[in-house]
Amino acid sequence: MMVHAPCGRIEGQVRDGCAEFLGIPYAAAPYPDHAFAPPRPLRPFDGVLQAVAYGATAAHPNVAQDLFPDPVVAGPNPLNLNVYAPADTGGHHPVVVWLHGGGFFSGGNASPWYTGESFARDGIVLVVPNYRLAAEGFMILDDGVANRALLDITMALRWVHDNIEAFGGDPSNVTVAGQSAGATATLTLSGCPAARGLFRRLAVMSAGTPLLASLPRTETLSEDFAALLGTPRTRAALTSVPVRKRLELETAWLPKEVLPPAAEVDERARRVRRDSLRWQPTLDGDVVTASPYDALAEPGAIDSLMIGTTVEEWNFILGTVEPAPSVQASRQGFANLGLTGEDLEDYMRALETDNPGHALAQALSDRTFRTPARGVADGAAAAGISTYAYQFAWPTPLFGAAHCTDLPFVFDHLDAPGAADLLGPDAPRHLATALHGALVRFARDGDPGWTAYGTETRQVMVFDDEMREVPDALSRTPRELRRA
Repeated sequence: MMVHAPCGRIEGQVRDGCAEFLGIPYAAAPYPDHAFAPPRPLRPFDGVLQAVAYGATAAHPNVAQDLFPDPVVAGPNPLNLNVYAPADTGGHHPVVVWLHGGGFFSGGNASPWYTGESFARDGIVLVVPNYRLAAEGFMILDDGVANRALLDITMALRWVHDNIEAFGGDPSNVTVAGQSAGATATLTLSGCPAARGLFRRLAVMSAGTPLLASLPRTETLSEDFAALLGTPRTRAALTSVPVRKRLELETAWLPKEVLPPAAEVDERARRVRRDSLRWQPTLDGDVVTASPYDALAEPGAIDSLMIGTTVEEWNFILGTVEPAPSVQASRQGFANLGLTGEDLEDYMRALETDNPGHALAQALSDRTFRTPARGVADGAAAAGISTYAYQFAWPTPLFGAAHCTDLPFVFDHLDAPGAADLLGPDAPRHLATALHGALVRFARDGDPGWTAYGTETRQVMVFDDEMREVPDALSRTPRELRRA
């Protein structure tokens, strides 16, 4: 299938009614000489671009992914995007730009969990860009700009604005959506002047705090990274360091195994919040000029916001491991969160558990995901932005309603590779229909299908075996939600 876009002629393929265009470059190749430079524009293609295979992913550690598949594809230009559209590209369909997760150190658009045939089936054009990760995306240089990853995303949005009509998309009806790190990036775009006017709505799924790093924190991190590499903080010096060496250091900085051996459970409990994100968006005053809290407190900043989390985000870290961490180690984890031993006891009572690790995992979920989501929703609703909040509460057999367990439902991909390993064999298809349908409706109309969130009633849609609205659900325990 051929399209004629302003960027050039692009040949894709049609699968089951979905027109699929893979690996379309939206900026010039950053490797090998421009890995730490801002993204550079491309000239229109000569000839026909064959967009039938995934493009390169951003360089990142090839770490095992316990939650979802994360292929690493080598190549000089990771600044590419995939487009999935209804096969009849003559329409004027809403557009969703999906920003992948991965903690800002991994992830990419080659994951089989991010294909868009379900969106195309439902009349949505899905665009999935890559963006640079870790130091390449966020390191502060002595002779460069910050937040290069956000500049990548902004250039991808500009490409969508200029070219998506050729694929049947409506450039005036763009929703940016993302999960985990992708959700944090989605929110951060609200405070990026260069991205203004390139999207109407934001759909934010499991954005973790801190949403932004302070400039001094990223400066210190950047100094440490350069010192460990033994190089100045300049574009030329960092580019001269082999990618392999940079990735070895990135890997050494990662937290230990996501599911630690039994002997390490107490250590993991004690260091809760100490292994926070290293690289992430920074409030630099140039690329990012306002925090999401401040940006979305401005009336008219966006048309509408959909925001939510899973109810047990960190359950896979500590809530389900055996043996459980000790009370003493869990008390230290609570102290790292600014909480007390009495708070630990309160959580254990509220959760009706004798497992302190379960309580610690829930406290971490609340402090770093659920409470911040409530704060963003409060601010946006107070500013008059149409705001819709949700909680994903369906408990998987292994981890409960943990981080990433909602992704196959969002994409209506319960049969995606690896999904059954995470969800078990009996994941409810009606829940996938409901959650995916909510994002489709939000992208089309700005209303996912439930009562808008207000600062007094705080109505929240709970996605479980049965869907229902629950007041102030972002402040309730998982047990309370499942009984509501």
